[in-house]
Amino acid sequence: MKRPGRAVWTRTGAAALLLGIALAGGQTQARPQDPYFRTAQRQFLSLEPETRLWFQIFLTSAGHWPAVPNIGYSTRLFEATRRLQAERGEAPTGVLTRSQVTQILGSASSVLHSWDMRRVDHPTRRAWIWLPAGVDLHFSRTADGLEARSWRSRLRIRFEYFPGQNLTRAHEATLTSMIRGGDRIQYQTLKRDFMVVSGRQGPHQRYVRYHDDGSGLIGFDMTWSGEEPPVYGERLATLVSGSLWASMTGAPFPRLDRPFRTPSRGDETPAQETPAQESSPSEPWSHAATPPPAGNSPASEPRASSQAAPPATAQERDDDSSRSVSTGSGFGVSTAGHFLTNAHVVSGCRSIAIRGADLATQPAELLARDETNDLALLRAGAPAESAAVLPLRPGVRLGEAVAAFGFPHSDMLATSGNFTLGNVTALSGLRDDSRYLQISAPVQSGNSGGPLVDAYGNLVGVVTAKLNAIKVMAASGDLPQNVNFAVKSALAASFLDSRQVQYATGGPGERKLEAADLAERARRASVFVTCAR
Repeated sequence: MKRPGRAVWTRTGAAALLLGIALAGGQTQARPQDPYFRTAQRQFLSLEPETRLWFQIFLTSAGHWPAVPNIGYSTRLFEATRRLQAERGEAPTGVLTRSQVTQILGSASSVLHSWDMRRVDHPTRRAWIWLPAGVDLHFSRTADGLEARSWRSRLRIRFEYFPGQNLTRAHEATLTSMIRGGDRIQYQTLKRDFMVVSGRQGPHQRYVRYHDDGSGLIGFDMTWSGEEPPVYGERLATLVSGSLWASMTGAPFPRLDRPFRTPSRGDETPAQETPAQESSPSEPWSHAATPPPAGNSPASEPRASSQAAPPATAQERDDDSSRSVSTGSGFGVSTAGHFLTNAHVVSGCRSIAIRGADLATQPAELLARDETNDLALLRAGAPAESAAVLPLRPGVRLGEAVAAFGFPHSDMLATSGNFTLGNVTALSGLRDDSRYLQISAPVQSGNSGGPLVDAYGNLVGVVTAKLNAIKVMAASGDLPQNVNFAVKSALAASFLDSRQVQYATGGPGERKLEAADLAERARRASVFVTCAR
């Protein structure tokens, strides 16, 4: 769920989004002489990791942040924010105001939409980069990878792999070649696992970055002319560089999920959108998402899981590191081996597998899907223990304590699952949609289909979505926090009744469970759902 997650507002109502970022591998440095720094550091680190990344991407797109996005914090972005404020003739505090945030989002949104960034996979290696499909790119296969050209914008990017090469020789050769060719070197570095060289010759610029992947070098060589729209080459090179760095190191980076096809060797075509389920290992596909904000409504409900086709209000999905596998969550509802999840988690799957705390990985059969209410019923071969089944409670009160369990960001976070606490904040969803509960329990990509339980261990909802906070911010300047949604358990009960599945029911008991006991109960009932497409 790909969004800024938290803002800091003054009591007078003026917004202050506190920013800071560490360079890859950089150290966080305190500035005790600056009274704003510690506050900015603390507030920035309270943001959701993907929020931090997206806001830096907005800053880069607007021309204010020439560094790779990172979830850490250091003085460099703090100082960049102060420079931005000074250029506007405003107090350089390092704390952004509402008008400053609005200006950044406005200028960055137009650039991001003109770029239309997409994830493009290397045709032979497990590496990917972001490329701007919106600048009329034409792709062609090369002996070592891909070349993307925009004749209109005088942009060329070669994404290639060279086996048997090492960084030191490549760095020296690139420097020598560029200097002899008349380039003025603007920046160059050689690290243990990557190299970068950038240079300029009049209006023509070149940026080269390669990483050691163990058996050779993989990276990109980008050239362009001028900094005019729609390319904005220096800004673009920063984001492409950041995407490669994340690809090669496993660092967090926003997911992209709207795909298009790049050509087979010898062909050359413009980028074309292609349904995700048609991808195959033999063809290089990209996975992309519209950079937020997008669309006319700031309050669309993006999914908390993977690459499946969601209901009309869902717009964002998680995507597993494999091009053909997505993941989500589910939970047991009967001792006969029935499990519930979201319909969008298992949409278009060739095969489905589940794994639980006391359940080894095993195939699951899709028995039924209700796309209207985003529910799906699975059945596994082995029956579930009664302790691994959650009783359904048909109603819940406003303000009641609830907890969510699931398997968010399975490529980064604990594979044993995550447990979060919150409250029921509304008894309906967006625009008074009575199918949903609104909850404050934090959920992330991969939580979709997981259980929402009350303090007694009863199921009161099925986690399904979260508010697209960055769209709300772009539209109103306000950054909502922990606005998430779950399908009500009453709908889940009706769905199970329609399939003649016997399930247990429950209600408030005499004694509430301790948080640790509640987490254990939810953990034993929950399963990690894998969908192979």
